[in-house]
This record gives sequence, C-alpha cells and structure tokens, in this order.
Amino acid sequence: MLPATKILTIASLAAVLLVPTPLLATDHTVLMSGDYEGPMTFNPVSLTIQAGDRVRWVNATQIQHTATSGTDCAPDGLFNTGILDPAESSAYVTFSTQGTVPYYCRFHCAMGMTGEITVTQPPLPARPSTWGRVKALFSSISR
Repeated sequence: MLPATKILTIASLAAVLLVPTPLLATDHTVLMSGDYEGPMTFNPVSLTIQAGDRVRWVNATQIQHTATSGTDCAPDGLFNTGILDPAESSAYVTFSTQGTVPYYCRFHCAMGMTGEITVTQPPLPARPSTWGRVKALFSSISR
C-alpha cells in the first residue's frame, strides 16, 4: 500500500471512530385526568425531559381538554394541542430549547389544570477511547 493511501485510510477510520454517537430522543405521555366531581390535572403535573424529546397528551376523561403553552391562562404560542375529545391523543410536540415551559387546559385553567415541561440539555455523548485503536490500526497497516 502506498504511504499516502495508508495515511488516508487511517485518517478516514479515525474520523469515523471519533464521531460521537447521538443519543436517541424519548417519547413521553402526559395524561389529562379528573372530572367536574374532583380535581382536573395533568399527570404528571411536572415532567423533566431532554432537549429533542417529544411529548403527547392523552385525554383520559369524559370531557374535552387542551394543552396550551402559556401562563396565567394566557397562551404564549409555543404549542397548542387543540381540543382533545375523550380518549383522544394529541400529536407529539418536540421540545428543543432548554428551559421550563408552563402550560394549561384552556377550559379548566381557572380550576387549576396546569402543568410544566422542564427541558434539560442531554449529556454529551461519551467519546470512545480511539487513540489506542488508531495506533494499533497504524501498526498493522505499516507492517
């Protein structure tokens, strides 16, 4: 093998080995629960996820609900599931920005039906120890 070809081969393999493997996003579900005879809640009320994760809401009641981002029963425009009928699920909402996103049910906010999503940055993927592998590869090619 020519020296330039060896170097190109080693450089290509090292580049592939040094690329961190991305973490997979996770899907989460929040249940809408309760009725007019008791408290109406999101379950869980507070959910911590990683940036890139998705959340959907499932109406587990016999009445309509929404999940609308905002505070003090006022929308902020980040997301809105629309009206969910009993047993209906929303589309997934992907959260990409770190921070806390409060939300509420448009129909039952005044009754305390509020929740929040806290978005954290995912941990940096661990880079595999590659220098030893690259040295071993170079040794085997240069023989």
